[in-house]
Amino acid sequence: MKLYPCLFASAFLLLFVGCGKTPEPTPEPPQPQVVAVSSVSLDKTELNLFIGESQTLAASVKPDNATDKTVTWSTSNAGVATVDNGKVTAVKEGEATIKAQSGGKEASCKVKVAAHQINVLGSISSDAAILHGAGGQTVVSITSDASWNIASDANWLTVSPSSGSAGAGQITVTSAPNTTSALRTGTLTVSSSGGVQTLSVRQRPEVRKTTLEDDANILNSLRLSYSGTKFTRIYAILPVPQTNLYQEISNLDKGSAELVTCPDGVNQYIVANLEGSAIPASGSVVISETFHARSYKLTANLDQITEIPEYDPQSEVCQKYLGVEEGDLVNPKNAEIVSVAGKLWGEASGNLIAYARKCYEWTATNMKYGNMNTGLHTIADLMKSKTGDCGNFSSVFISLLRAKGIPARHIVMIAPQKQEYHVRAEFYIPTYGWIPADPTFKNSDPSGDYFGRFTGNYVVVSFGINSLIKDPSGADYRAALMQSAFYWYWYSTPGSGITFTHVFSKN
Repeated sequence: MKLYPCLFASAFLLLFVGCGKTPEPTPEPPQPQVVAVSSVSLDKTELNLFIGESQTLAASVKPDNATDKTVTWSTSNAGVATVDNGKVTAVKEGEATIKAQSGGKEASCKVKVAAHQINVLGSISSDAAILHGAGGQTVVSITSDASWNIASDANWLTVSPSSGSAGAGQITVTSAPNTTSALRTGTLTVSSSGGVQTLSVRQRPEVRKTTLEDDANILNSLRLSYSGTKFTRIYAILPVPQTNLYQEISNLDKGSAELVTCPDGVNQYIVANLEGSAIPASGSVVISETFHARSYKLTANLDQITEIPEYDPQSEVCQKYLGVEEGDLVNPKNAEIVSVAGKLWGEASGNLIAYARKCYEWTATNMKYGNMNTGLHTIADLMKSKTGDCGNFSSVFISLLRAKGIPARHIVMIAPQKQEYHVRAEFYIPTYGWIPADPTFKNSDPSGDYFGRFTGNYVVVSFGINSLIKDPSGADYRAALMQSAFYWYWYSTPGSGITFTHVFSKN
């Protein structure tokens, strides 16, 4: 072995020793990179539970590639609410905070536990509910862990059923029309072995008053006359009137025709699909219906409205009749409509009813009646020409209302005593309902007031425009106005004098 001299000095002594070569250290293997947790979040930051109820919270740990995403759960008060891997269970009345922790980060959820185990959901809630002044029925759901009873302290407010067993179910709350001039309040008390829940229910006054105007049997039919034509197929449609604010419809007889409901869920029609021997002789009826109609005159006392709730943008009324462009036949975004709406809104100081009246008066004053029987025109054309018939007057009025977030729609009608076709409009006020207005009649009768007034001598056959019906091939067909009849026909031998005649009269 080769020796290397190593020199050490200590106390003037020199020692010579042999030193061997020191081995080089083994390198450490590379360590994996640790990715720290940057944040923790929960899908809910507040929970409201009844005693015995449970709900599971979901925790999200970021970044997704964190080395250790283990979540530790804890509760600030296990006597009120416990937590097991995110599942929160209500124990007794009170409040607790649930925490989720991971990698030194945390998120929390505040839990409130109610003392009873009754829950009523829907238009009736623990907040004061507001019912339409016209009365009617409201279906809500109820859940309880024990048998329950419900009672009302108001004779105008009833509930059915008034009792039930544990679990989930539905109740129907029925309110009578509020014929007083003021808002009224009733109380529903729901009780079970788990506790008591008191629900305050308010009802607006009914500002619309109706009186019977006409009571008659109505014939609605499409007749065909021709000479020498051999038809192979006839496909015809008639609108079917419905019971609504302005009328009661009963005893519908549609013969063999098929009854169809439009996709809007509002309008209906009947269809006759005739071929071969089913083709009627000249002078005969192609399709018909009879029904009984009780028509009402309506007057709305809008001065009784002192408070208007906010519109619910998710409500069915707003979804159907607010801000929708209908092929430019109704267009609240038209530049001139927006300009006029802004001016009138300022003049009305933001008051909804005052604004609606100004729109009604502006339309009646600035539009000229003309271009009769030419159908609905676009808002762009109407705002340029300022000329149109009743349907177009209504389109302008409706566009102005929708420009400021007020749901509005056409009312499509026929007067049976003289088979007069007419279109007017109505707009919606939350908890008060639909209010009629007729700017066309105001135009022809400047001294009259047709705002909040329905004359009652018409039968309403449909609402809105551009209703979807099925054509002979089964495809969707947009009916601008569902008012009279729609028909298609085919023939193998041409003839002469083919005439389809719509008849709407008292029977």
